[in-house]
Amino acid sequence: MSERPYPHEVLLAALGVTLSVALLVVAGASAVSLQVLGATVLFIVSVAVLAKLDGWAHVFRVRLLLAYVATFFFYASVKATIPALGLATRDAWLFSLDARVFGGTTPSVWLQRWSVPWVNEVFSAAYLSFHVYLHLAMLWAVVGPREKAEAFFGQVFAAYVPGIVGYYLVPAVGPVAAFPELFTVPIEGGWVTRLNAMVVASGSSTYDLFPSLHVFITLVLLGHDARANPRRFRWMVPVAGGLFLSTLVLRYHYAVDLLAGVVWFVGFRALYPRLVARWGPLRRAVTVPAPH
Repeated sequence: MSERPYPHEVLLAALGVTLSVALLVVAGASAVSLQVLGATVLFIVSVAVLAKLDGWAHVFRVRLLLAYVATFFFYASVKATIPALGLATRDAWLFSLDARVFGGTTPSVWLQRWSVPWVNEVFSAAYLSFHVYLHLAMLWAVVGPREKAEAFFGQVFAAYVPGIVGYYLVPAVGPVAAFPELFTVPIEGGWVTRLNAMVVASGSSTYDLFPSLHVFITLVLLGHDARANPRRFRWMVPVAGGLFLSTLVLRYHYAVDLLAGVVWFVGFRALYPRLVARWGPLRRAVTVPAPH
């Protein structure tokens, strides 16, 4: 074997295997179970094949992008796997946690008093900035030097795994979906607001609340950029502030989801370097000379 798995590949494979077993036990050989199992097997086989081709120029870039594809699949599959596993939503519990701090309600309800078109335009743009930040940073990394590309993809897509696991621990659909009666002012705006609503409607995995990946993954990106790309870090810090607030203004999250995103980030920052330190010396396998 010319190349051992990256830590993020092992985490993604572990997520897929665990989810496949759980689905097979709970839902049997259903379409959802077989889809997740098939995708997991395909991911593992693809990693193994690309590992053997590691000596070919730029194959490592394809392999890194494969983690993005697998992550997107596991994120999107939440929409089907949560019901298949029979997991109940926990919106009432999340709302109650917010209510203890914010006077009997969740911040999204209180913020609707400022729901006017221009405000919604600004915060819709801020919400969309997450996708712009992630994908532009990813493209910048994948065309760069191998060491920097591996550092970026390893950190970001390893972080996605515990983030997605959180969706299974605390499934929820969000304030506006769970408690529509609390919102008396509609979210109206221009083309940016409509674009954001379309992106969320088509790309959401429905139960994608706890923790807020808009907070967790943005903090991971900022943490990476603080060391590797200070200029981009300085540009994105104020944007990130608007992004975090947009999750409440646009009624997608409870405040506790954002707090969970911070907690997830603190835990990840503490554990991931230790994982890399232990894994690093083992990742590249020793080439054994062929017998004469």
